[in-house]
Amino acid sequence: MSIEKELTPKQMIFCKEYLIDMNATRAIIEAGYSKKSADTQGSRMLRNVKVKTYIDEMMKKRAERLDITADNVLKEISHTAFFDIRKIFDNNVIKETDQLDDNTAKALGSIKVRREKQGNGNYDEVIEVKSNDKLKALDMLARHLGLYATDNEQTKPEHTAPIINIIEDKHE
Repeated sequence: MSIEKELTPKQMIFCKEYLIDMNATRAIIEAGYSKKSADTQGSRMLRNVKVKTYIDEMMKKRAERLDITADNVLKEISHTAFFDIRKIFDNNVIKETDQLDDNTAKALGSIKVRREKQGNGNYDEVIEVKSNDKLKALDMLARHLGLYATDNEQTKPEHTAPIINIIEDKHE
């Protein structure tokens, strides 16, 4: 028997709504529960074994359908982590977006073009390019690779002496 058939109508609505944006409070309200206790009800619903199983199954199917794998996610993070700003220029002139290689384009968060009036009455074109957060991407990769754990292990002393508190009896 499919887990879907074991869910109540309200549980099913909760699951479908939760899968939209992973917001349990909003999903529980959409399922018809009280707004007053929505945060605790949503949290409780996520601990329900049948609900959790259904949501996990649906998320797994979504990941397969969209080809979301750890490798693909890490590749996307690496585009930002190893982004080199020099790749957006050609002879000190910014390239057109269709001239950017795929990895460089994936690392960019936004490109804004605006015209600014200068003191002489002429207008200059200003191009503002923002990359995605490189430090955050590097941090995510470092955590994935366990680099912080390795650093923490290396700094631990080999032999730790227990700390003993000796309390002297002042009445002796």
